[in-house]
Amino acid sequence: MKIAIIGGGNGGYAAAADLTNNGHEIYFWQRSKISRDSLIKNKNIILMQDQKGKKRIKIHRICNTINTAIRNSEIIIILLPAFTQNYLAKKIKPHIQNNQIILLPPGSFGSWIFMKEIKNKTISYAESGTLPYLTRKKNINTIAITTRASKLPTGIYSNEDHKNIIQKLKNIYPSIVYCGDILSGALMNAGPIIHPPLVILNVGPLEHFSKWDIHNEGTQKSIQKVMFELDNERILIRKKLGYKSPHYPIKDHYANKGKKWMYGNLAHDKLVSSKDWREDINIHSHRYVIEDIKEGLAFMNSLAEKLNIKVPITSSLLDITSTILGSDIKKSGRTLSNLGVNFSLNKLKKILSDKK
Repeated sequence: MKIAIIGGGNGGYAAAADLTNNGHEIYFWQRSKISRDSLIKNKNIILMQDQKGKKRIKIHRICNTINTAIRNSEIIIILLPAFTQNYLAKKIKPHIQNNQIILLPPGSFGSWIFMKEIKNKTISYAESGTLPYLTRKKNINTIAITTRASKLPTGIYSNEDHKNIIQKLKNIYPSIVYCGDILSGALMNAGPIIHPPLVILNVGPLEHFSKWDIHNEGTQKSIQKVMFELDNERILIRKKLGYKSPHYPIKDHYANKGKKWMYGNLAHDKLVSSKDWREDINIHSHRYVIEDIKEGLAFMNSLAEKLNIKVPITSSLLDITSTILGSDIKKSGRTLSNLGVNFSLNKLKKILSDKK
């Protein structure tokens, strides 16, 4: 298939290399001219490292303009942080064509932003619960893939039968499973559940040490208790909205056997043993805060307020982060009001329901 990869971070490089390796025609665009030029100078080659070893992957086309990537593709995969979505929706709007699919893995309900901006076009949207990869860039032209998703719960908004869209997406990622509408897909997002407790409850060592692994020494039982309770609040919101199981509880991510989570069993152990997540995390600018808390967690809190249910862990983490950042994330973050959803959730769900 012809696929546009939008974004040059860890996920973008992994998707460009992996999907090329699987036989797809990739049009790769990223914001950084330096990175684009480096790949072109390297003859479009990304060195991909995974459990099978190292392989040089030649990308079909490195695009200097986003319109080149968009206009040549059947499926557009957005692999940029949620805080770029307003800007990106405006940027791609002139180049979008009928019958394309926009996939956000994950999106923090970003599909809604694209839907509002891109009107009068027949576009299908999909939101998944996580990236298809646990992955890290090793350098400007090298990507290490620790593991791939074994299940990608994905919500759909489309004029077509959702089964048709899911089947097309399965041609790219066979692990994709249908989980309902795009709001259900947004509430599968694991980032706002894993990262806020690991970052905020590790703020001391993160500010003290030059590098810290929030998934290794930063993941202790007391912190996991907070994380698991935060996840219970997410699941409560899903249930109140009428979404059925499976809800993919975060506890399963840390299990070595039993129910497989999105990345399968032993995923956490693989992540830690890779040592690729020992990094410098700036509490004021890292996407774990600016995306997963200010966008994802704030959105969860806003839904809870609309549903009139208490989510004390969600609320507390937002209050603490607001104090650290010096701004009220509950107001300035991704809220229903800021998204223009000034009507009932029943009406929202009706808008999002499959057309067929």
